[in-house]
Amino acid sequence: MSYIRYKRFGNKEYAYEVISYWDSVKKIPRQKVRYLGVVIDKKEGIFERKSSRQRGERLILDFGDTFLLYEFMKKTKLIELIERVFKDKAKSLLALLCYRLCDGSAMNYARIWHEGNISSFLFKDIELSSQKISLFLKAIGNEVLQMAFFRDYISSFVKADEGIIMDTTALPNQIKLSFNAWGYSDGEIDKQIRFLFVVDKKSSLPVFFRYLPGNIIDVSTLNITIDELKKFGIKSSFIIIDAGFFSEENIRGLYKGGINFLVRLPSTRRLYRELLKEGVQDLEIIKNAVKYGKRVLFIKEREINLFGEGAYAYIIFDPERKGREIKKLLLDVKDKELEDEEGLEYRLMKRGIMILVSSFKIEKGDLMPLYYMRQTVERLFGFSKDDLKLIPLRVHKEETLRGYLLLIFIALTVLLLLKKEIGKGHTTEEILMTMRNLKCKVYDDEILIQELTKQQKEIIKKLNILVPKSMGI
Repeated sequence: MSYIRYKRFGNKEYAYEVISYWDSVKKIPRQKVRYLGVVIDKKEGIFERKSSRQRGERLILDFGDTFLLYEFMKKTKLIELIERVFKDKAKSLLALLCYRLCDGSAMNYARIWHEGNISSFLFKDIELSSQKISLFLKAIGNEVLQMAFFRDYISSFVKADEGIIMDTTALPNQIKLSFNAWGYSDGEIDKQIRFLFVVDKKSSLPVFFRYLPGNIIDVSTLNITIDELKKFGIKSSFIIIDAGFFSEENIRGLYKGGINFLVRLPSTRRLYRELLKEGVQDLEIIKNAVKYGKRVLFIKEREINLFGEGAYAYIIFDPERKGREIKKLLLDVKDKELEDEEGLEYRLMKRGIMILVSSFKIEKGDLMPLYYMRQTVERLFGFSKDDLKLIPLRVHKEETLRGYLLLIFIALTVLLLLKKEIGKGHTTEEILMTMRNLKCKVYDDEILIQELTKQQKEIIKKLNILVPKSMGI
């Protein structure tokens, strides 16, 4: 059984015969595709297939990685969204997204990449010089445009009906912006900007971002962020947050808003000290033992009064972590600190202990997997900083920074959607590197795509993407 599939590239439409057959060896139905040619008359089934020998070769371009991203973004409707929101800026945005995902070098090299890539034919008539990119980032950093993007993106891609995860990271830099301020993170004080990320608990997709002065502490950002999310239709009933967001004002605000929460209790709180001293008694007993992956933890549950509201505290003890932390503490402790016996005893007692607080009762076996969903945001920060080269920041105007962060946000969304689609068999870096080796040759009136390797065929089959034999110019 066969049928004809049509694809449009540039200003031409191409026809392919898709033939279904039964693989008698693997015992599964399969398909093979045969190129028919340029569509001359679709109704009459007339196609033209020209010989490449009659044409003069002009140049060879990188093809596979950018083409795969372009087709994948079409398939996921991201291109529709981008064209709808950004209109005449869409082509430049799509080109820079592909550049960030395929190469990730400094923005001032984007023009060189574009000229040697199929990007120059997919996204025609755009200028990617350093100056033009700065002007472009400033344009998409427009607040009205960004609000329009988040309204469309959230309504199209994100439900967040099972909850959200929120966290921040520091972006150390030396740029001259008014909100670039001294802040503390990872044990150091740097000039920095705070980058706040909100993630959908169910899909792990990024929902929203904010940037804040480096001296704004996490605790003061929670309620404003929740209010902003409501403006985009996100009215989550559950949130997972880290200790930096814990305060009486925030907890009362969550209760008032009817939002359930799970949060790590800061060790500086009096409640932490009280729960610790009471909870370590009989903590290491069989009824408190819980398997978490290849580890065994001990978890004790307590009902508590949290700023006048009923809540649950979970004292979690990790024996393996305790050993490592005690060794480090005793090796680092100063001679004068040994004299403070009571203080040192308390510090030793805290090793390997974490206390989580929740507005509702959680089964012990579900507690750690639920809390460690927070690592989703940490992984996104990792992807942003390592894969997408978020830092160092090289912008010098607030609007340009907003545009750059939006570019990273959308690139991260594409990366996660692609990772989810490809599954655990491959990494996104692996498939993009593999596809980059697929080249194309540009002639006067047509682009011919070179032969696919076995690995490349496996990738496009898994992603259900059709690679043509040729494209119009």
